[in-house]
Formats: sequence, structure tokens, C-alpha cells
Amino acid sequence: MVESFEKLRQKLHDDGLMKANETYFLFKAISTLSIMAFAFYLQYLGWYITSACLLALAWQQFGWLTHEFCHQQPTKNRPLNDTISLFFGNFLQGFSRDWWKDKHNTHHAATNVIDHDGDIDLAPLFAFIPGDLCKYKASFEKAILKIVPYQHLYFTAMLPMLRFSWTGQSVQWVFKENQMEYKVYQRNAFWEQATIVGHWAWVFYQLFLLPTWPLRVAYFIISQMGGGLLIAHVVTFNHNSVDKYPANSRILNNFAALQILTTRNMTPSPFIDWLWGGLNYQIEHHLFPTMPRCNLNACMKYVKEWCKENNLPYLVDDYFDGYAMNLQQLKNMAEHIQAKAA
Repeated sequence: MVESFEKLRQKLHDDGLMKANETYFLFKAISTLSIMAFAFYLQYLGWYITSACLLALAWQQFGWLTHEFCHQQPTKNRPLNDTISLFFGNFLQGFSRDWWKDKHNTHHAATNVIDHDGDIDLAPLFAFIPGDLCKYKASFEKAILKIVPYQHLYFTAMLPMLRFSWTGQSVQWVFKENQMEYKVYQRNAFWEQATIVGHWAWVFYQLFLLPTWPLRVAYFIISQMGGGLLIAHVVTFNHNSVDKYPANSRILNNFAALQILTTRNMTPSPFIDWLWGGLNYQIEHHLFPTMPRCNLNACMKYVKEWCKENNLPYLVDDYFDGYAMNLQQLKNMAEHIQAKAA
């Protein structure tokens, strides 16, 4: 299977699907900047709530662009990609580039592998595996056990909070970079910190320009929680509802099998391809992280055929079907906790 996958990878290179497409990403950058600029213009006109909603959309779309620049998709010039991701991620969106790389690269290397993939470690509010309940002292665990049995009921309500979580983690990360073990983080610390400070400076200045305090509060909540929901409904779809593997699993020896067995695609369409930033092709993205977004649809046909040849499932579902499976897994865990408590 590993040898077969290497042949697939080479065929995709030969067919040009791994080739950078600077023109495509230039268009995406300009169109996303235009969404943000239009949000500011609507605020100037007094369309405050519409402006907040559009800013939330801009933050989501910059999330996908930053993700792609961090994966070195748009160009073969790595310093340029890193610089643009610093501007789009830190300054415009408030998510630290270095924090994201550290978290996300581990997620790609060990997808859904317990004790490695931080994306499935959502404790203490959520538990996807029984081991999530064994990480805390007994007194704290007892308190959590009273909440987690209802996790499938409050999971959806927590999705808008994702932006608060990620911006908060970003602030904590950048102001620790000077003391971090790796020299690359120490070198990056100043610009990481300056751009995060710059982000919150323009956000609060924008709020200051609003005429009343109730409008400032409403604008902040709608834009922040709207941006959180738009990102969270995507990033929680692809991996939460599929299998998790122990830290020492032999599946780590087979990269392709690991990615396919731990990933679910969302049914594609032109609108979903845009709204989801190509992450509805999550299987293809995980197999080939540096492949430009615009080639993922074509790659899907190759991957489906490869899965068929190697007797591997190709998981793809409509949104509400996949989301229902996500909630069902949370419910199964909740019932396990209730039975244990009883």
C-alpha cells in the first residue's frame, strides 16, 4: 500500500496537480481583502450589523488563506509564504502563524492519534475517548463528570466560541516565544507579537468609531462569534466523527491509511468549495497538504480510485449527516460516562 501510494503521489506530480498556482491565490487574496474592505465601508455607511456579519466572513476566509500559505501551497518561495501568512493570520485575523503551525503540523502528522493530535483533545468541556477523563485530579474530574454527560447537547452552542479560544491561545503563545526552546520561535517573536498587537489595535479602534456602547458590544459579539461559527462548523466536521487511534498504533507506519481512516469529506459543490476553503476535500488535503486548493477537486477522482484499489473506505457525507455522526459519537461517550458514574 505504501509503495502504491508513492506511485499515486508521483502521478499527481506528473499531471501537474502539485504545481503552485500564484494567479489563483492572488485572486483569492484580492477577493478576500475586498470582503473585509466592504465590511469597513458598510460600517462607514452606518450598516453596522451587516458590517459585523461581513467581517466575520472575511475572518473565516482569511483563515483558509492563512492555512494555505502556512502549508506552502501558493508559491515555492517559503519566506514569501511565511511573510504573507504573518500578515493574513496575525495582523488581519488575530491567529498566530507560529502557534498554528506548531498545532496544525502535529495534527497532520498524527491525525486522530491520542496524546499526539491536539485537535481531538477538547477536555475538559468535551470527551471523545474515556482517557480524556483521566487527565485531572479526582476532585476536578468529579466536577467535569457532571457536565460532560450533556456534551452532545451543548456542543453546537459552543461552536461560536472557537474564535475566542484561538485568539486567546495565540496571545498566550506569542508572548512566550522569546523563552521557547526552538530558535526559530525566538527569531520570530518580535514580529509575531507586533502583528498580534496590531490586530487588536485596529479591532478596538474600529469599535471606538462606532457611535454607542450597545453598538460596540453588539458589533464585537456578532463579528467574533460569527467568525468562530463559520470556522468551527468546518473544522469540527472532518475528524471528530471518525476513529481515534492509540498513541503507539501501528497505523502510524502507513501515512496514507492513517489519513483516510481518520478523515471524512463533505459533499462538494461550487458554493461549498468556496465557503469551506477547499477543506471539504479534507482527505485529499491530508494526503497532499501542499496541493493548491484549486486542484483538490481533480485530485478527488485519483484518490477515490486508489482507495478502491487498496480496499480502503472513502468517507464523504452531506453536512447534516456527518454532523449527526459527530453528535452521536459525543452522545455515545456521554452515555459511557453516565454508566460509569452509576
